[in-house]
Formats: sequence, C-alpha cells, structure tokens
Amino acid sequence: MMCGMRAVVFAYVLAATAAACGPAAVAPVAGAVREPARAALEELRAFAVTDDDFYRPVLYTWTTAEGAAALRASKQLLVATASSGTFVSPFNRALAASAASAAPHARIARVVAEHPALIRRRYAWPAPFATVRGIGPVTYGSALVRIELLPEAWIGRFEPGAPHPWRFVDASGAAVPEETVLASPERIAAIFHVRTEDGQPVRFREFVVCSEKALRGWAIATPDIRAELDREARLLLALRGAIADDARPAWRAWGRTPGAAATALELWNAALAFDNLRYRPTPHRIDQILDALATYDPTGAPLDHRGVLL
Repeated sequence: MMCGMRAVVFAYVLAATAAACGPAAVAPVAGAVREPARAALEELRAFAVTDDDFYRPVLYTWTTAEGAAALRASKQLLVATASSGTFVSPFNRALAASAASAAPHARIARVVAEHPALIRRRYAWPAPFATVRGIGPVTYGSALVRIELLPEAWIGRFEPGAPHPWRFVDASGAAVPEETVLASPERIAAIFHVRTEDGQPVRFREFVVCSEKALRGWAIATPDIRAELDREARLLLALRGAIADDARPAWRAWGRTPGAAATALELWNAALAFDNLRYRPTPHRIDQILDALATYDPTGAPLDHRGVLL
C-alpha cells in the first residue's frame, strides 16, 4: 500500500518506486529498523553540511508560484533587502548587531550589511528535501529555484554567538583572509548563517545568497531540477524505516564532518537545515516530506538564467 501510494504521488519516479516495492521496501514491523543500503548511506553523506565543510556550489530555494512569475518577469534573483516588508529576519537582525559592535569583526559585518552588491538577499539550502516543509506551519512555496555559484565565489560562515563569528572559504574549502574579502566583497556569493546558541527556539542553519555577481546563474523548471527531486525522492524512499531516531538534537551533528563510521541518523541530521520535529527521520515524517516534494510545481517552461561574470 505504501509503495503503491508513492508510485502514484511520484509518477515521475515510477521505475525507482517500482524497484523499491520489492521485498526490501516492505514497511518494517513496528519498532524494527532495517539496515539501510550502503549506497543510500553514501548518497545521504553527500548531503551533509557541517561547520568545517560548508561550501556548496549549488543551492536551492523554494518560492511560490507568484514568486516564480516575478523571477521570470524581472530576471532578477535577489530583490529583498533588510528593510523589505515588516518582518526583519534573524539573519538581518544579527547582521545589524554584528555591524554595530565594537569588535574587530564589525568591519566584515558592515561590508556584508552595506555594500551595494550584497544588500539584496535570498535564503537557500543545498537539499530541497531539507526545507520543503518550511521551518514552521507554512511552507515557502512549491516552485523551486536552482542557484549555481561561480567557481571564483566565496562563502562566509556567520555564527552570531561565537567568539569569532565570521570566516570565509573558497570553492576548495581553503580559508580566505579577511583583508582579501574586504578588497573584493562582490565575490561573496552567500553567507552560511548558523544559529545553535542557547535560547534559540528552533536551532537552524541557512545559506543567505547575497551577490548575483558571484553566481553563474539560476534556473526554474529545468530538467536538472526535476532530476534532483527524483534523486531525493528515491533516497527518502530507500531510507524510510531504515533510520533509528533516538530523538537526539539534530544540531549536535552540525559540527565536524561525519566520519566513516557515522550512523544513518548522524548523516541524516548533518543534512538538515532545521532542528525540529518536522524533519525527524521517522517513517511518518519521511512520508510527509515526500508528500511535500510531490507538490512541486515547475510553474511553466524551463528558464535558465545565466548570471553576470565577475
């Protein structure tokens, strides 16, 4: 019944779903956890994002049909600023506080907050499945945008509560000195914003895309996007009932990159953006994530917009 339902919901992954409907994919007995296939574990490992490995050349952002239509019309990915609308995001609040401080890192914060090439932002994550249900009761939308960084781009890590809240890396993961960043801030493609301090109602992470000049381009409704959703749906089906969730906080896996002996739960948690119940790897929650992925709406013909080169 489960496999039949998924085969209907994910019509575009019929072959993979049919394969999963064999004996190995039968829902486990209550309380039992089967061993996930090694290939599934390694694929899950590729989604891990950690404090010491956070550069990702491709990011995804969910948006509404109206948001996708606006992108098609304007061809401008980054529109919102810190003063857009009435809600000030946690990132913008923390960035303003960092920029106003007397600490040495305030120089970097002020550039990120005020440089003309960096003041427009959009929130993203490397794995669509990890943000498809949103962080709260309202999702971000059912249209998906694929964002690709230029090889020359940098990503900064910003953890507001840390003693040293800012650091930057290039595509190889090598550190980029602060003076180099200050000399060419338009190369900052995104900020990896980490919130795990005590008192945070939901510990979370996000990539804040902030420079269109540092992007190779972005796309809507392309075959690559469909292929990514297919791949993630197949992986979730393979993992359903195969992860022992002991309710340990997901954010504990956000530090160092998981080692070779990491459990399926550790690898799952390292892929998450939000540490809340909506993304716990129980069969029921994975079903809900799969159902949310199935609402994907390409919103029209493929659009592949190439960015402005540095």
